[in-house]
Amino acid sequence: MNLREIQQSPAAFRRAIKIDTDRHGVAPLADCLDDWQEADFQALDNGWRRAAGQKVEQATQRAWLERGRGHSKTSDLAVMATWTLFASRKRLSGIAAAGDKDQAALLRTAIARLLDCNPWLSGLIEIQSSRIINTGTKSELEIISSDAATSYGLTPDFVIADEVCHWAKRDLWDSLLSSSAKRSTCMFVVITNAGLMDDWVWETREKVRTDPAWHFSRLDGPVASWINQDLLAEQERLLPSIAFTRLWLNEWTSGGGDALSRADIEAAFDKNLSLMPAKESGYQYVAGLDLGVSRDASAICVLAIKGRQRWDKTRSDHGEIRLAYTQLWKPNRGEKINLSQVESALVKLHSKYDFESVMYDPWQATHMSQRLELRRLPMVELTQSGTNLQRVATTVIEAFNDRRLRLYPEPELKRDLIRLRVEERSYGFRLVSPRDGTGHGDLASAFGYAMVGANDLAGRIRKGQAGVIDLYAPQEVDADDDVPYWAKDFESRRLQFEADQRMFREPDDDDAELRLAMRLASGGRRG
Repeated sequence: MNLREIQQSPAAFRRAIKIDTDRHGVAPLADCLDDWQEADFQALDNGWRRAAGQKVEQATQRAWLERGRGHSKTSDLAVMATWTLFASRKRLSGIAAAGDKDQAALLRTAIARLLDCNPWLSGLIEIQSSRIINTGTKSELEIISSDAATSYGLTPDFVIADEVCHWAKRDLWDSLLSSSAKRSTCMFVVITNAGLMDDWVWETREKVRTDPAWHFSRLDGPVASWINQDLLAEQERLLPSIAFTRLWLNEWTSGGGDALSRADIEAAFDKNLSLMPAKESGYQYVAGLDLGVSRDASAICVLAIKGRQRWDKTRSDHGEIRLAYTQLWKPNRGEKINLSQVESALVKLHSKYDFESVMYDPWQATHMSQRLELRRLPMVELTQSGTNLQRVATTVIEAFNDRRLRLYPEPELKRDLIRLRVEERSYGFRLVSPRDGTGHGDLASAFGYAMVGANDLAGRIRKGQAGVIDLYAPQEVDADDDVPYWAKDFESRRLQFEADQRMFREPDDDDAELRLAMRLASGGRRG
């Protein structure tokens, strides 16, 4: 291995390094490159050499690379950035910006994998929480997200803008582009999926596309040699057609959102329906809670699920999900939402509907959920993990695709649903709502949480007469019944609650009430 040659040539660097592949394990990068990858690399090599302090006569220093999902966007950026940090003999300052912290972390992970596959680089390049550093020259790449503070005042030697189509605002873009103009040798590279035409990114993209200073390349559809056609077919089945078109076919789409088709949304809303003022025979009820305080709204969404009797093999409406009730609290400018009002509303709604579960994000609702559990509301955490975000997205999309929803006319919810977007992530995809002057899709979030609980109940066979199951009453359960984990948990919690109540009724025990509250707030654990 000729290190001097590798320092002088990005192409030599690509021939020398290995990458981690799905098909062949660790393999030389040069053996895995598709022609379109190599074409983009070669078009930018002189620009990267100039950024690293080398003298070159002609160089392209601006690039917009537009690729669909699964086309090595972040991995190729990792190769470019790592060579620049490795090759420069002077101290460089680089900036890598992504749509949010999760996406920003992917570039860090991609560089870490590159170092794992090439131990000879590990002694020179060090990975920190938000920086990649050349330990010899002290050159560094700072990784930030588009929701970070402004970058005005920086003087970068190179800038990487990852997945610009997911940047909610253009503030950071304007800041980075203007900062890149401070150095005549600065390299500026954008790599992104196609986005939405009603966004600021489309306007920027159209200007870049015809600008002679920019290298612009776009892949037409899924062309990577490593893409599995069976998995691609699965994605086409699972994703809404407009989202599949944007993410995988790499085509810019129009409209406020691409998660749900207008036809499916219109089919779900029934002008003849109205809210359900109380529980009705044959339905089970779940709620979704999304809490905001000052910037976002708080929302409750109640859904009713049509059950089916074990003896009834013919009914076609079992598992149908109906919108029962919604409530939205919007903060006034400079004020905060009174969360005690939200809490009181949930208690009253539970007395009306006898919820099977109240699904909530524990980030801001932990203390409220503990108090509500003391009042015997079946609170169920839905943490914002990748698995759960994918679960919410899949549940909502499939329910609309299958036409299993009956929603009464609720303009706030309809508006939120229309604006929902599919956003790709390392774990799959999630639903996001663009923030504007009217909100941040808070009612759609509550609806999505409730849909997870509703999906657990839909299609379950209930025994006895139609009605709401009381989770606090002893129940006979067949081994083949699909009993959610939270139903089993509530039975054990019910027994523990009754035992604690008996302890509380002992007249000589002054500390019983305190122990009861502490035990229930901790999820029934002893200690």
